[in-house]
Amino acid sequence: MINNLDSLKQELLDYIASEEFAIFRGQSGNMEGLPKIYWDTEAYPEYQPYLNVAKIAGARIIVFAHREFDAAEIDDALEQIQDCDLGRDEQNTVESSLAELRAFAGSTCIIEMAFDYQGRMYVFELVTEWFQTFMEMSDLLIAAASANDDEEEDESDSSFGGYYSKN
Repeated sequence: MINNLDSLKQELLDYIASEEFAIFRGQSGNMEGLPKIYWDTEAYPEYQPYLNVAKIAGARIIVFAHREFDAAEIDDALEQIQDCDLGRDEQNTVESSLAELRAFAGSTCIIEMAFDYQGRMYVFELVTEWFQTFMEMSDLLIAAASANDDEEEDESDSSFGGYYSKN
């Protein structure tokens, strides 16, 4: 798994230009709703074969996007912990993990390249291991906060107990 995309980002841009593709600077995650096919970056992590496929398919434009990790995302996650019903040990573990991730603030966490071929976007996406960990923790916090909200709703619904009429 990849931990540093900052140096690879410039290497990719240089290679794309050297292969005479036009570079369209997109925004990460901005292809929602479009039919996409993802390159298997786990089995084939090299970008040159992907760009060779683009060239063979006749693509002239490569959409290139990247995302930098923002410290505000860590702050948001730390605030979200307050909405979760976590045990002290689990809360301390999550807070400690988030504090360690602060070292990556400002670093590139996602790189995406894409080209259009016959109405589908063919996507090459790299995500750092540390950002994948952050996303998993975020999902855990969202699920825990949601479960806590559901419990509070159940308690408020039951407060009408015998006073609710089905008439």
